[in-house]
Formats: sequence, structure tokens, C-alpha cells
Amino acid sequence: MAPIVEQVLQAIKNNRWLILAIVAASLVIGLVGTMLDTTLFRATSRIEISRTDSSIVDEEGTASEMRLRDQQYYLTQYQILRARSLATRVVRELNLAQDEQFLETFGLTALPETNQEEALASVLLGNIDIAPVERSSLVDISFTSPNPRVSAQIANGWAEAFIASNLDRRYGASIEARQFLEQRLAELRQRLEEAERELIAYGASNNLFTIEAPVQGGSGATASQTLVASDLQALNAELSRATAERIAAQSALAAPGGSYNMSDETVIGQLRQQRASLVAERAELRTRFADDYPPVRALNAQISQLDSEISAAQSRASGSVRDRFEQARAREQQLQERVNQLRGEFQDQRVRSVQYGILQREVDTNRELYNGLLQRYRELGVADIGESNVSVVDAARVPRAPYSPNLMQNLLLSFVIGLLVAAAVVFLREQLDQSLRDPREVSSRLGLPVVGSIPISDGDFVEEIGMPYTALYEAYFAAFSSLVSINRGALPRSLMITSSRPGEGKSSSAIAMAAIAARQGKKVLLVDADIRNSVMQSYLSLDSNMGLSQVLRGDASWRDTLLRSEEAQGFDILPAGRKATSAAELLSGPNFSTLLDELEKHYDLVVIDGPPVLGLADAPLIAGLANSVLFSLEANAGKWRYVENAIDRLVQAHASIIGVLVTKLDERNSSYGYGYGYGYGYGYGNDRDSVPAEA
Repeated sequence: MAPIVEQVLQAIKNNRWLILAIVAASLVIGLVGTMLDTTLFRATSRIEISRTDSSIVDEEGTASEMRLRDQQYYLTQYQILRARSLATRVVRELNLAQDEQFLETFGLTALPETNQEEALASVLLGNIDIAPVERSSLVDISFTSPNPRVSAQIANGWAEAFIASNLDRRYGASIEARQFLEQRLAELRQRLEEAERELIAYGASNNLFTIEAPVQGGSGATASQTLVASDLQALNAELSRATAERIAAQSALAAPGGSYNMSDETVIGQLRQQRASLVAERAELRTRFADDYPPVRALNAQISQLDSEISAAQSRASGSVRDRFEQARAREQQLQERVNQLRGEFQDQRVRSVQYGILQREVDTNRELYNGLLQRYRELGVADIGESNVSVVDAARVPRAPYSPNLMQNLLLSFVIGLLVAAAVVFLREQLDQSLRDPREVSSRLGLPVVGSIPISDGDFVEEIGMPYTALYEAYFAAFSSLVSINRGALPRSLMITSSRPGEGKSSSAIAMAAIAARQGKKVLLVDADIRNSVMQSYLSLDSNMGLSQVLRGDASWRDTLLRSEEAQGFDILPAGRKATSAAELLSGPNFSTLLDELEKHYDLVVIDGPPVLGLADAPLIAGLANSVLFSLEANAGKWRYVENAIDRLVQAHASIIGVLVTKLDERNSSYGYGYGYGYGYGYGNDRDSVPAEA
């Protein structure tokens, strides 16, 4: 099989005139349709839709959620732009029911008495086009009509109506948001007051009085801010100090020699210093005087007096240390008792402070919600609701040139449609075509060898056969050589050439095979056995009313009916004779078999131009008597099932089919290696008088 590309190109080449006709018809239809189509004008207004946050409470979300929300917002706006309610608003705002120019443009001469706005809105929706600009917040609003001014008017009116409706929706939404916030604030205020009252009542009933604002934390953190907790904390600090004083007093009391306070130490120290001075002075006097020396006795008296004072001061200091120890111990005991008492109360409060903490958190939560909504309410109150998030970027202008019909676009579209239709037609035609294109299919489908492939003749067939080295001659010469080779190197005594139907080249092939055999020096007879519809006279100059039909009837001898074909290179011809209505009876009798045996004795080759196989009984009768049968098959015509039925009939008649001769190959078979360019004549030029060096 030829490559698919070559087959496609060959199909285009084979059907080029059909393709050109379909494409031309499509272009004509497109041109006529364009000329008859109504001229339309399109005006476009471009607007920008900014994203606004329509929520009345603060919300947080991920980036994907925000993108999804933006996508939903813009898709919603696009649907609103296409809404019937917006079209009805445009009808009302532009007063289109009374606009004569608009009504005349669309031929609305008689509007219904009821639902006029609905009817006009349907007209607008049928001609409006909403086209979002990709990857932007811009939207094109286009309106198409036969009047350019009406198109611009509606496009601009549509944009203005959308902006107005957007403001209305925002104003209505702000009122609803304000009402919602007021209702929610009232509810939260009431809940906050109830929570605070419940918290205070619970604290009072359980002696949970706080001295500062509670901090976030558990119940312990809350209880530590009560009066009991504060007292316990202060008493713990006092108890620590009292314990330290008691330990210090106890240490002073137990220390050797006592431990006096600073004033006692100062007095005792001064007395001891005075005594030391007197002792030193007395020791100096004793070195020079005796003990009875008056100054010495005076010093002894003073020293004794100081010893008495020191002893009295030490006694007073020791009593003071004991008193301080007793006082410190008594104060420590009192503080310890009070701390133990407050500790018990604190443990009770810790148990009760769990519920207190729950109530406190409820108050905090309600307060935060209330403050958040109050802030949102204030922001809503100061927001400029009259400012729209939709703005006109480019207003529609009156178009100067028509939008439709577009001649070049329509012609291009018609051309493409024509090509598609032509491709479909050619495809169906090729698929439905059951004729032979590639001669190599013969072997696979019929199981018979291809004896030869014969190109179509463009001139005088007999003249081309009579001139060597033409394409036609070379093709038949090759077929003749192949026939001899298939028959084991010898010519069959009789060779019948037939086909499935008329016009497949069997008669011309019979003439060609007879002529080539005659040029080989063989004695050849061509028998025209198609006595019902002979076409031999269209090829050869035969002038006789006598022939095979008369011989089979016994009205004449075969020798008396023979003709000589000088124009076909000298072979004898037994013509068909006068047309016979009972051809099957003549051929089925013994006369034809006897005649064929006699002819085979007098000629080297008897070529029989047989009738077609299908629809007649003649061909099987002759094929069963002939030595060999050559089946002629026309390329690019007929159907395979006809050929297969004809072969089956010949096989049933016990015909010896030697092969198939494929005829009338042309340029449609060139992609398979046949047709133009076949043979010497086409391969080396058209000079029929010159003989190639290799011939």
C-alpha cells in the first residue's frame, strides 16, 4: 500500500475539480449571504469592577479562600450584568418604550399592551454581550444593532444602570448591616450586663472581693487578687519578719556573755573604758608608791565604784534581751495563728474561685464581642456609602464602521467550511469507492497473478499498438511475455479474454494480444465471440455481415467469414456476425466446441474476445472450452464484489484462469507506481520513431 500521505495527495489530485467546485460554491454562498445580511454596528463600553469586602464583621482567611471568594464575587457580578432585571432597568431609565429610533431600529412597530418592558428587555438581552477581560477586573459591555447611535446609547446606558443598581444594593446592604449590628449590640449589651451582675453576686456571696482587675489565668490567679489572698500575702510577710526577730533574740539570749542592744553596749563600753583608764593610772602610781598612798586608795575606790556600775548595767542589759525575746516569740505565735486561719479561708476560696473564673471569662468574652461590634458599627457609620466600586473606564462611542457582516471574515469562514465539506465528500467518496486502485490488491483478494498493467490510451488504440515502444505497446508486450511465462514458456492454444462487465478493455486487450503474437511470427486468429454486443468494428475496419453466429448456425463456413486485419499487423479475424438473440443456445451446442478444436489446429494462437461474465451465460460456456482465460479488470471503476462474483462463475464453469489484466490505469494510480510515467514511451519521451539504446 502507498504511504498515507501519498494516498491523501492522490485523492486530492483525483478529486481536484470536485474540491474546487465545492469550495467555489461555498465562497459564492458566503458572498451572497454577506451581501444579503443585515449590517450591524457594535458599540462597547468598558467598566472596572473593584473588589469590596461586603462582610459586616471582620473575618480572616487563607489566601486560597480569598482567591475563591474573589472568583465567586466576579462571577456573580458577570451574572448580574446579564440579568433580566438589569435589562428591565435599562428599558425604564432610557424610556425605550417611547424611543422611536430604538423601536424603528429593531422593527418594533407594535408592542404588546402588557409586559412591554419584558418584551424590550428580551430584545436587549438578545443583543448584549458581556465579555470580561482576561486577568483583570475590566469588563466590556457590547451592544449590537443596525443603528450605530442606538448601539452606543444602549452600551452606555447598560453601564450606568449597572453602577446605579450596584449603589442601590450597597445602600440597602449598609442599612441592613446597621440594623443587624444594632440588634446584635443590644443583645451583647444585655448579655454583658447579665454576666457582670452574676459575677458580682457570686463574688459577694462567696466573699470573693477583688482589689484590682483580674488577669488572664486559672482560678488560682483569680483568687490571689481577693482580699483574703491579699491579707494572707501581707501576714505571711509579717510572720517571716517576726520569725526572724524571734530567732535573733533567741540567739542573743543564748550567746555567752549575752548580746545587748546598741545603747547598752555603748554605756557598758564607756564604763569599761573609764575603769581601764583608772586601772592604768593606779598601776603607774603603784610603781612609785605603796597601796596606802592616798591617791592609790582613791583610785581603788573609783575602780570599785565603776565595777558596781558595770555589773548593774550588765544586769539591766540581760533583762532587756530576755524581754525582747519574749515579745518576739509572742508576736510570732499571734501571726502564725492568723496565717493558719487565713490559709483555711484561702483554700475555700480557691475551690469557689473556679466558678468565679468561668463567670469572669464569660464577662471578658462578651465585653470583647461587644467592643468589636461597636467598633464595626462606628466604622459603618463614617463610611462613604455613596462611592461606587464600579467605574466607567471607556464610554461607548458611536461606531463608524459596521461590525457585521465582515466580508473577509465570512469569505475566510466560507473557504474553511468549503474545504471541510470537500474533505468530507472526498473522504466518503474514497471510502465508498470499491474500485481497484492498486493492482497488487488482485493477488490478495482474488488469488490470481497480475499478468500486466495497462495504461489508458489517449489516442488511436490500434495505431499505438501497431507502433513499438509506445507506452501502450510496451505494457501489452510485457503482459504477453508474462502470459507466456505463466503458461510455462508456451503459448496457450486458445486464450479467452473476458471481464465482469462491458467497457473494461477486454476487446482492446484481445486485439493487442493478437497483434503482439502476430508480430512474434505466430499465426493468430481473433474470434469475436461477443455476438450479442460486438464492439470490434469500433477498433478495426470490418465490413462483413457474416461471422461466428452464422458459422454456429451452419449457414457459413468459418473459412468463408475470415477477415484480414492489415492495420493491426496481420492477424485473421472471425467477426461476430449478425447479432444473435439466442447466443447462449448457439454457444452451448457442440458446434462451438468443434469449431474451437478445428481453429486450434490451424492457428498457433486463437484469441477469443468473450462477452462479459455477469448477467449472461455466454462467458462461462466459452471459458469452459477455452484452453486459458485472461480476466480483464478496469482500474478505478466498478466494484470488487462484481469482480469476485464473475471469478466465482468462471471457476464454477471449470475455466482455467491464467491471470488478471489490469487496464485503464491513469494518474489516479500514480501514487501506487502505475499510470503516468509507465513504460518506455512515457519514461523516455514522446518520440515514437526513436528507439532507446536499451530497447
